[in-house]
Parts: sequence; C-alpha cells; structure tokens
Amino acid sequence: MNAKKRVLVCEFHQETNTFNPVTGGVELFRAVRYAEGQKAYALCKNLPCAFHGMIDAIEEAGGEVIPTISLYGGSWGLVKDSVTELLYDRMRHYVAEAGEFDAVFASLHGATCTESEEDACGAFLAFLRELTGEDKIIAASYDLHANITEKSLRCADVICGYQSYPHVDFYETGYRAASLGMRKLMGKPVKLAAVIIPMMTPPAGYTSLEEPFKSIIDYGKSLVAGGTLLDFSVFNVQPWLDIGTIGCTITAVAEDEASACHYADELSKRFFDNRDGYWPDLMSVDEVIDRAEDPASAKPVILVDSADSPNGGAVGDSVFVALRLLARGSKVTAGMFVKDPEAVKKAFEVGVGNTAVFTVGAGYTPGMPGPLVAQGRVRSLHDGSYLQEGPAGKGFPCHIGLSAVIRFGNIDVMVCEKPTGSGDPQILRHFGIEPKVNDLIVVKANTSFRVPYSAFAGEICAADTPGAGASNLKRMDWKNLPKNFYPFDLEEGYTPEAATIRRP
Repeated sequence: MNAKKRVLVCEFHQETNTFNPVTGGVELFRAVRYAEGQKAYALCKNLPCAFHGMIDAIEEAGGEVIPTISLYGGSWGLVKDSVTELLYDRMRHYVAEAGEFDAVFASLHGATCTESEEDACGAFLAFLRELTGEDKIIAASYDLHANITEKSLRCADVICGYQSYPHVDFYETGYRAASLGMRKLMGKPVKLAAVIIPMMTPPAGYTSLEEPFKSIIDYGKSLVAGGTLLDFSVFNVQPWLDIGTIGCTITAVAEDEASACHYADELSKRFFDNRDGYWPDLMSVDEVIDRAEDPASAKPVILVDSADSPNGGAVGDSVFVALRLLARGSKVTAGMFVKDPEAVKKAFEVGVGNTAVFTVGAGYTPGMPGPLVAQGRVRSLHDGSYLQEGPAGKGFPCHIGLSAVIRFGNIDVMVCEKPTGSGDPQILRHFGIEPKVNDLIVVKANTSFRVPYSAFAGEICAADTPGAGASNLKRMDWKNLPKNFYPFDLEEGYTPEAATIRRP
C-alpha cells in the first residue's frame, strides 16, 4: 500500500506597484493575514482562498497537509527585504521539522517585488527548489496578473492562475494547482508548456466577462472540459512594474508534451492577436462630471479612477476629482475615499458634527495634484473594519484603519489610514456613503467593482486620471522595461515564440 503523501503548504501573496513610493514590511501582512502552522490551517479553512483550495485537494486525494506559513498582504510599493528573510527562515524551519515529505504547494501572487529582488515569487520558488531538492514536486497558484518568469517555469512543476477577472476563483485556483500536484505525485503525466510574450496592458481595459478576453478564457475552458488539456492559464501581467524581466505568460497543461505545446501556442496567438482590444476608452474627468451634472443622465454616474486603485498597488491618495468638482462649483452629490492618516487624526480631534479646515490627499504619490484644502464637517468616525459584500471576496474581512467621513459642500470623502478592497461598495456603503443615492461616485479600482456596481449604476465611465496605476501607460516614467515591448516599441511583424516545456 502506498504511503500517504505529505505536502507542505505555504503562502506569499502581495501585489507590487513600483510607482508607489510606500514600502511595506510584515506589519502590512499582519493587517490582512499572517498565520503559521495549525493556526494558518484553521484560519484559511474558513476562507474562500487558494490556501483552502490546496488543503481540500490534498486531503481529498488522500494526502496529509503540513501547514507552514501564510503571508497574505494587499497591494502597495516594494516589499521590505525583512519580509522575505522571515519567509525563508520559517520555511527552513518547517522543512526541517517535517522530516520526510513529498511536495511543497505555494499560494503566490506573482507580481511581487522586494527592495532587492524584482522577481520575488520566482526567487522564492528557486529557494524552495534548492531547499527541498529536485525530486520534490512544487506546485504554485497565482493571480491572473502574475509576472511568470523563466525562473518560475524552471523551478515549479505546476503553475495555475486565476481564470476570472474580476477574480472570483481564489479557492478553485488553489484546488486546481494542488490537484495537478497530487496527480504528478501519483506518477501520472503532467506536462506544462509556456509562452512568454513581451507585452502589458492596463487591467481596466478587459474582463473575463466581456470580449475579446472572454473568448480566450472560454476557449481554454472548453479544451479542459473536453479532455484535451488538464489545465491552462492566461497571465495578463500587472503593468505597473518598471522592471527588466516582465511579460505576459500563457500556460497549457496536458498529459503529453505535444498537446501542451500546441495549445499553449494556440492560446498565446489568440491572446496576442487581440492585444489592441485590452484597452479602456478613457474620458476626461470633466467629461464625466458633465455626465453627472446632466439632469437626463441615469444616476449614479460611476467615475472609475483606476489610476489611484489600491487594488492595483496605487496609494489611494488622489483628490483630483474632488478638486475639479469644487473648482467648477458643481452641485452634484458625490462620494469617494482617500488615504490620509493625518486627516483622519484631525477628524477624531474635531469630533462628529463639528467643522474645521482640513488638508486632504496628495500626501504620497509624486506629482499628484492637490491637496484639497477646504472647510469640512465631520459626519462620522469609525474603526475601519467591515466585510466585503462581493461577489468577489464575499465575506472577506477588511481593515482600513481608523476612518472618518468628512463632508465638503456636496462631497462626502471617507478618509482612512490604509484602504483595501477598493472595488467593493462596502468601502463606502459601510461608512454611510450610499452609492445609490449620489449623483457621482468615484471608484478607485480597475475591474473588481464591475459586478457589484453594475447592479445599480446609471453609467460607468473610465477616466484618464493621474496616479501610480494609470491606464494610460504612456503617462508613466518608465526606466527599466525591456526593449521591443508592447505597447511601446514592439517590432512590426512580431509573433510569439513557440511554446516550450522548461521542466520535464
């Protein structure tokens, strides 16, 4: 009788935006999720996350889960090196403590940069490979926006990414990766082929619910449903990474190398051929305000300020829309949030119902217009804890620090210490800013907002706004990108290189 397969499960999840000057250490992971051993197991078993999916897939296949460390953060600038030092140290401990084991399964984001490593997840996989040896199976789950590099492909036996955007398949992706890892442990064939394409596009320009990206995801799913492939992933890389090794990666997993390579090529061709369809139609902020001021327009008008999306690694400190509303003397009612710990502190000092002159926003992002300086009335004060309404991440706990709602004329601004989950309506609704009753709502997200807001929005308008996560990628001051790279200087007639299998 075969011995039960013993699998270490770990997690390192953070999305970096290199244009965001705010670095973060372990405290920012603790604010979301940091747990070890059986505490990590118990915590993640109650969340719809990739770690949970891995646990279930391992146990359903008759394996034994050895929980190690879960480091799950949000999105910001570079991760401090002290975080990966901690991660590596704890993994050394758990590997030594485990004794005999068969595999390591890792829940990763994939678009993570540290102070000293631009490919932090690839470096972590290389560390695991060196630590555990060539005979151990390594399976990894990733965000759809991961930067999957040659290093990752040469170190991992299995790589699976989210197949939804907005992301709703966190659990399922972990389950897929672990299921394939267990399959390989049982001696069954698992061949992973990949194509890396030198390109990036803004996340606000596509979803898996709309064409042309939808048809590519649907095609891949049809290949899996029909038994042609075991799995596939389309990694449309997070673009705000000014680094030298970056690109979009397409993977296909099959029982044989020929099929894996053939369909990785086919998927990459379809993905690349549709590249000009992954861009949003941007309006100026004043054009969107015009829509909100028009009595004939359906309300609320949603102004999508994706450039300042904390979900995409921006700071969340923009007051650009508020400045335009005040400069125009607009009468529309509006709501938004802004990261500003100092404004929060002052609001608590001023107290509910009282007024003062506040200085709000533009405190972190270089070149951000502002701040907003105006008299405002404190409407409410909060501890900043709430649950997302979903459907993406429904029930996820969010903690944005001390928060306050300040009214400037007709504009309600929720100021907070550390925004997260910015596409979910609860980041406003929970604090008394009801999107349905306002003329204009500023949503600082790329696509995560679309499903919940589409249920009641009168109109959704993507705006050309300043910030570390601008959809207009040519706004950014690029210094390190590779040459021959879309959308900047890709040579005419370029075609993706043929798929290969990096790890037998």
